[in-house]
Amino acid sequence: MEKHLINPLLDSEMWKDIGVNTFWSIIIILVAFGVIKVLHFAIAQFFKVRRLSNLSMSEKRDTTLIKLLQNITTYVVWFVVLTTVLSNMGIKVESLIAGAGIAGIALGFGAQTLVKDVITGFFIIFESQFDVGDYVRINTGGTKVAEGTVQSIGLRSTRIRSFTGELTILPNGTMNEIVNFSVNNSVAVFEVSISSEENIRAVEEMLTPYLLTLKDKYEDVVKTPEILGVDMVKAGEAVIKIAAETLPNNHVKVSRLLRGDLKDFLDSHGVKAPVPRMVMYNQPKGGPEHE
Repeated sequence: MEKHLINPLLDSEMWKDIGVNTFWSIIIILVAFGVIKVLHFAIAQFFKVRRLSNLSMSEKRDTTLIKLLQNITTYVVWFVVLTTVLSNMGIKVESLIAGAGIAGIALGFGAQTLVKDVITGFFIIFESQFDVGDYVRINTGGTKVAEGTVQSIGLRSTRIRSFTGELTILPNGTMNEIVNFSVNNSVAVFEVSISSEENIRAVEEMLTPYLLTLKDKYEDVVKTPEILGVDMVKAGEAVIKIAAETLPNNHVKVSRLLRGDLKDFLDSHGVKAPVPRMVMYNQPKGGPEHE
């Protein structure tokens, strides 16, 4: 009985086959790493050439497709490596694939979420709902779950980096409302406050020629800023509202820049800034009258 168990372990041919198969398996795995790097480089170069030939739709779109194709090639190469290594080890891959097909039917009912994620991923990519580098807000059931810059888009999940650095990984199937801030131009709407003692019309006439110079000064400004009018007048203060069309998702930065420029411009032209006022009421001597 013991010899029956020990004899196979003493078979030199068996150990020789195991050694040879292990050696070739290691070689195949090392070659796979090289093949993956070459394919990733080739994909990146293809899109680089396409951009140079003006056949590319957009750089962000190309970046999205590059990452997607690189991921797919990685999965394919490792699948081929796995089946090759198993075949070398004497395992019948055809039987495993057939068994996996049967098991897949059974597991399909429990993998509906995964299937939904993959299908949604295809729609996101091929409908160009957003690309890598876009600034988006993702809502689920009307509630915001992520907002930031898209880092990567996969078939199963999407990575979004917030302004403060947090990385959110969202299954694609959970994103039922997407707001993309990077598709259309934005509008920077901001306010400039002056003293209510100033002649508002005269200040607006003074600002108009200066606003014409800002489009050339800032490349993010698409159209010349325009004065929308007086937004509010209260004790000691008048508020003038101004709007400027900017490149996508640059409205906040442009608002800050223009607000500072206009403040300096008004100061240099002697336009008074609003000053808080305190109104005091003197009570008649003798206090309130009583019957």
